[in-house]
Amino acid sequence: MMGEIKENIISPKQPYFVMTTSHYYKAVIMNYGISHFYCFTKEDIIERQFIAVPDGCVDILFCCDDKAPYAHICGTVLRPTLTHNNENKYFFGVRFLPGSPFKFENITMSELVENEIPFLEVIKDNELFEKITSSRDFNYQIQVFLERYIKLYANLNEVNKYKDLKKYMLNSITQTAGKIKINELAEATGYSVRYINKTFSKEFGLSPKVFCKLMRFQYLLSILNELDKDMLESNLAQISMELGYYDQSHMIKDFHEFTNTTPKMYIKALKEAEYKKRIIII
Repeated sequence: MMGEIKENIISPKQPYFVMTTSHYYKAVIMNYGISHFYCFTKEDIIERQFIAVPDGCVDILFCCDDKAPYAHICGTVLRPTLTHNNENKYFFGVRFLPGSPFKFENITMSELVENEIPFLEVIKDNELFEKITSSRDFNYQIQVFLERYIKLYANLNEVNKYKDLKKYMLNSITQTAGKIKINELAEATGYSVRYINKTFSKEFGLSPKVFCKLMRFQYLLSILNELDKDMLESNLAQISMELGYYDQSHMIKDFHEFTNTTPKMYIKALKEAEYKKRIIII
């Protein structure tokens, strides 16, 4: 049966969100099933496109526009996807951690994958929508959202019968950077491979195999975000081995599948955009 495993939560990244704006504000939570809140303005003077990459997460994205505000619940993409490319619009977002216990009424997690659903069709809370979309105060928007959400979160944690198994599977995958095999999860938990696949797909909206692939990609993003371009060539082979790719070519192929670019070109783009200077942690 399941043994103890230290919790290790991945911090999901959307680097192209950051590179489309001069200032990307981020409030890290890492609690209540939330990774972080963020806000930015998509500026027309920056020509880069607003692209989402796979992260295994669900976001709620509010476009706070005076004339035409809207909000969408956005599931993870499985390939680089152009999204919400509205110039000079202010956005406020909530990024939930992979496998967040927050569920949406009448929508399964698998239905959210590569899909966006209008917020008010699912969460019929016009007051919350209006308070958030009529404001440009990041701290106020966070406060308003958390006041409503934390009560829901407490109830969800109480009723989720898969909570312990789900937590164990997620922690096992994140601690191994997605390298763990499904039969290893089955053996460690005492459940069958079929049951693991069925439960995981229900809770995460993805098969464990696909989810592991996305988490490995997210770990690779984290490494590349800290790696200097001049160090890349000498480190690619070691990185690919540590992350469990067959070889360096396999890693580059997977990275290209999820970003439409290579690790080398990605690091070049980070440097040109002065990526770290754009992120403001509050």
